[in-house]
Amino acid sequence: MRARILPLRKLETVYLRPGEMYFGTDPARVVTVLGSCISIVMYHRPTSTSSMSHALMPERSCSRKRAVAGDAFVFVDSSIAWMLEQFSRMGIDKKDLEVKIFGGSDMFQDARKGNEALAVGKKNVMTALRVLQQHGISPTAWNVGGTKGRKVVFYTDTGDVFTKFVNSRNDVIMGNRKTGKGS
Repeated sequence: MRARILPLRKLETVYLRPGEMYFGTDPARVVTVLGSCISIVMYHRPTSTSSMSHALMPERSCSRKRAVAGDAFVFVDSSIAWMLEQFSRMGIDKKDLEVKIFGGSDMFQDARKGNEALAVGKKNVMTALRVLQQHGISPTAWNVGGTKGRKVVFYTDTGDVFTKFVNSRNDVIMGNRKTGKGS
């Protein structure tokens, strides 16, 4: 049997920055880079409706600054609530979603030494798990914790998510510092 070479998919690439959210039905490649932040990926296979967050902090209610309308995606709890509401508005039941969690590294040296105040990554993961559990949702996959950042690539046409660890803070994800060319 001869191997078949399939053509590359031409997908729009969406770069998700901290505090941003993707939600859509069109095929796309959604890319983000995480440290202590986390991404929640929700995917409805029958319709290819998908969503991905890039949340920085665990809970909106625990924020030191006054919450404003535009900051819902900064927080894990309000990001999950918004995502589930969008799927519900489209008639998609939360029990039919594939949910995956990524990120939540302990990026700060003091957090790794037991300073819980700086353990934002751990708090983000715990908040995500708690909020999902409150909604009766169990993640189907996760890649969380550790001390390294991650590049996350989500293909909304298949639901596939790929991750790549970032070795240090000096790594360049989207290009080569020496040549200026992409990797």
